[in-house]
Amino acid sequence: MKKWLQNLMVGRYGSDELSFTLLMLYLGVCMFAIFAGIRILQLLALGIILYAFYRILSRNIPARQAENAAYLRFLSRIGANSRARKARRQDKAHRYYRCKHCGAVLRVPRGIGKVEITCPKCGEKLTKKT
Repeated sequence: MKKWLQNLMVGRYGSDELSFTLLMLYLGVCMFAIFAGIRILQLLALGIILYAFYRILSRNIPARQAENAAYLRFLSRIGANSRARKARRQDKAHRYYRCKHCGAVLRVPRGIGKVEITCPKCGEKLTKKT
């Protein structure tokens, strides 16, 4: 049996982080669909598991690697954004504002009063109270 499975997987992509996430998503959606009795979610769960197995058994390795790399980039952006927000919340010495023109995050010392802030990215001027 072990030899048969090894022969089956020769030249195939195998599992990665995205495949594992899809399998966990399948379990969650499937359990929720069963307990809620929603047929459309059961079909969605079936689609998720079929796509996960398609990725695992695929012979197009460069395409699956590109998909996984895009997924990992997405996760790293989410993690970096949440870490930056947490650091800003813990910083009691500064106030943070977002530029309405370009979206850049601007840091200003607290306790100065009303101040005009110039965005270093786009040059837009904001008047804010610190």
